[in-house]
Amino acid sequence: MKRTRGAKDVKSAMTAEERRLSIINTTTQFVAQHGFWGLRLREIAVAEDMTEAGLLYHFGSKEGLLLAVLDYRDKTDRAALYGRLNVPLPAGGEAIGDEDDFPVGLRDLTIATTERNATQPEIVRLYTVLEGEALSQNHPAYEYFRNREQWVMREYTRAARNDGAADPVRAARQTLAAMDGLQMRWLYDPDSIDLASEWKLLVDRILR
Repeated sequence: MKRTRGAKDVKSAMTAEERRLSIINTTTQFVAQHGFWGLRLREIAVAEDMTEAGLLYHFGSKEGLLLAVLDYRDKTDRAALYGRLNVPLPAGGEAIGDEDDFPVGLRDLTIATTERNATQPEIVRLYTVLEGEALSQNHPAYEYFRNREQWVMREYTRAARNDGAADPVRAARQTLAAMDGLQMRWLYDPDSIDLASEWKLLVDRILR
């Protein structure tokens, strides 16, 4: 009788890159639930049918694993968002630079973002939990989120300028603040709040 391959067999047959991606996806789930300070490498190792030493072989440290998760999520989500907007992704999947073409307005950008976020509450929760934790300077993602804030503001300011905002920087900042607030309410009560629909109403008030 032919033996059915179990989960352990499948994982052992993974390439190094496949294994790395599997660990990142598993870690994403744990961090979204417990944050970084509540993250236990042993729990991830058990879920991945490997030892903690094997886990660290791929990422070097618990901090390295966290940053790998954030880097992967940013690049994956940015690629999906830019594809939705039909905007070419900058080389390397990085955020837009000052010279990159970005012909998108703030309304279209934020609506596309909330429509995507509505399909992945776990990822929104991941960033919400970590951004709160990373306000502390001793958090391993402190510099990461400071840098991320800069490129997100640059992207949103460019978009606000495309919309003809009188004060693009202020429009970008207020828009991001409103999005964060709405998404927090949505995470608490996803069954009662239609994130994308609520945002379409709110963004028109901000940009009016």
